[in-house]
Amino acid sequence: MKKLLLYTFLIGFLSSCEDPIDVTLESGPTQFVVDAWITNESKPQTIKLTYSQDYLDSAIASGVAGASVEIQSDNGNIFLFSENADGNYIWTPGPGESIGDIGDNYTLNIDINGEKITAQSSMNRVPVIDSIFQEFRDDEVFLDDGIYCQFFSRDFIGKGDTYWIKTFKNDTFLNRPFELNIAYDAAFDSGSEVDGLIFITPIREFANPTDDDGIPEPWMPGEKIRVEIHSMTNASFDYMETLRDQLLNGSNGIFAEPLANPNGNIETTGDIDVLGQFNVAAVSSIEEIIR
Repeated sequence: MKKLLLYTFLIGFLSSCEDPIDVTLESGPTQFVVDAWITNESKPQTIKLTYSQDYLDSAIASGVAGASVEIQSDNGNIFLFSENADGNYIWTPGPGESIGDIGDNYTLNIDINGEKITAQSSMNRVPVIDSIFQEFRDDEVFLDDGIYCQFFSRDFIGKGDTYWIKTFKNDTFLNRPFELNIAYDAAFDSGSEVDGLIFITPIREFANPTDDDGIPEPWMPGEKIRVEIHSMTNASFDYMETLRDQLLNGSNGIFAEPLANPNGNIETTGDIDVLGQFNVAAVSSIEEIIR
């Protein structure tokens, strides 16, 4: 009888968890948001300035117009970003020109109607990607039969290198929350203490696209895979780690944590808070056609 009562209680408790609850959220103050992820690639670089919006607002964020945007390197070079549209500010390099070299330090300067916004970053080293390994897998639990890929690269010797690994399918960036792939040295975080080794298997396996539930999906012959490693500062890694946890927070069920904006490296001389992050990355890449 006790077991039956307990079972009945659990059924009632779990059923009650499915009742919809309408929550009215107050609107927060509007803030500037700086999305400034720059690379040393010889192609147009974009800094996006927008206004923050309420969490449940699904509209595209409004761009900030009329700002003055520049990046200055410690060797005196100044890169002026011209306003395009929708809050996009673009610097276009000349032939063979790039934003700088590994080891350079940079300052981002933004002026929005007299509001001075600054941030600091350094371009850190990035390892070469040695190869992409393709293999056909079948009869594996949770996986459809098909071709799956891994990339192979070795972290530098010396603790504290951080990276954002991006995968592109037919030149389209795989940007689902489960596909956000960041690494501290050759593993997930500083606590792993894995230094100077080939990236661990889970990070290498993130080179595959995923479905809505985060399950890897196979590649089709003839498709193109490109893997890029972008160097990050430790501050940018911390920012992306928090962002990843927030994006995946909904999958934690009853253990989900309250949402909060990640703390970025953007500073201002005024009284307002500015959201976002500034990072200047060195990039290595490799691409192949799926066979």
